[in-house]
Amino acid sequence: MKKLMYLQRGLIAAAAISLAGCSVFGDDEITYKELQPFTPSANASVSWSASAGNGVGEFFSRLNPVVVDNLVVVADREGKLMAFDRETQKRVWQKDLQTDYAVKGEGWFAGHESLRISGGLSAYQGRIALGTENGDVFVLNANDGSLLWHAQVNAEVIADPAMDASFVVAAASNGELIGLDADSGEEQWRIVTDVPALSLRGTSAPAIASGGAIFGTANGKLTVVVLENGQQVWEARLAIPKGATELQRLVDVDAAPIVRGDLIYTIAYNGQLAAVEVRSGRIAWQREYSSYHNISMFGRTIYATDSDDRVYAIDANGGIEQWVNTDFEGRGLTAPVYYQGHIVVGDRFGFLHFIDAKSGEISARLELESDVYVAPVVADDALYVQTRDGRLRAVRIN
Repeated sequence: MKKLMYLQRGLIAAAAISLAGCSVFGDDEITYKELQPFTPSANASVSWSASAGNGVGEFFSRLNPVVVDNLVVVADREGKLMAFDRETQKRVWQKDLQTDYAVKGEGWFAGHESLRISGGLSAYQGRIALGTENGDVFVLNANDGSLLWHAQVNAEVIADPAMDASFVVAAASNGELIGLDADSGEEQWRIVTDVPALSLRGTSAPAIASGGAIFGTANGKLTVVVLENGQQVWEARLAIPKGATELQRLVDVDAAPIVRGDLIYTIAYNGQLAAVEVRSGRIAWQREYSSYHNISMFGRTIYATDSDDRVYAIDANGGIEQWVNTDFEGRGLTAPVYYQGHIVVGDRFGFLHFIDAKSGEISARLELESDVYVAPVVADDALYVQTRDGRLRAVRIN
């Protein structure tokens, strides 16, 4: 979840949950909907589980697993990475970045501090990229965990870096977007965007498409820059600050943009879900929704979790709402993912919820006993779920 004070680091997820609870149910107390009995139409179960290190603690994090061929790779906040064979469940390799790259303390604090991994993991053609709150960007070989390069960008990276054959692009919480050479990590360009005095704790993960780097900003805009040189091509406004208080005027675009054909889809907090033309930045359509989560798409349907923990299915052709599920308000949902005819979201109480993608009705539920703080990763017939306590689980449905 989110924490609203932009300048603070290492923030507790419950702060944003309290905001979401109050915004949904009132100003007096934190409230959430209790889970209700239902008739399941599918059965979800854990097929295997493994330790993924020490987890992320109570800090804000979007640290997620990533699948590369037959491997699922995970990391913890401190700096440990490990890869598991998806079929045998055996650990293939482990890498400890903390020992070599974390800051060393002194006196009572002697020893290595946490590397504070928060941005990533992302993968491209056998390479894995991640970023840290300490201002590091790492790229590793996914097959054996060997370090290909490390760059210090002097700005905290708390979103997934984007990669292609030539560039690694990292978005920093101070509004900077940094383009690094994919082979060496050498900085190629850096641009600065405005960050309001108060913004959500989070950053839009950039996307690379059509020769551009596409990303959202804390001042309510979607922006495209030329990948080769970082020159801005256009920007489209998705939210306008309004309201009497600074909280009401938050307009962050923290969702990772999705590119489909000649359109980009994304969503803003206190703003719009929009389809924007790739070449011109013209808004093809927009509808009023508020979210700081990533959206997902399957076919011509957009799936979104809003800031009040309602889950939506929306027609991508014109933004017409197909259904909304309000069963989980205040439960601190993750972004949604599409999995075998179901929309899957996790919550802060340790549950995975499966929603029928066509009807919006609950189809299955699975308790994992620890905060599901980041959206599951879908690969073939499995969901890979990383929980706050540092467990990795492979989940399947039948």
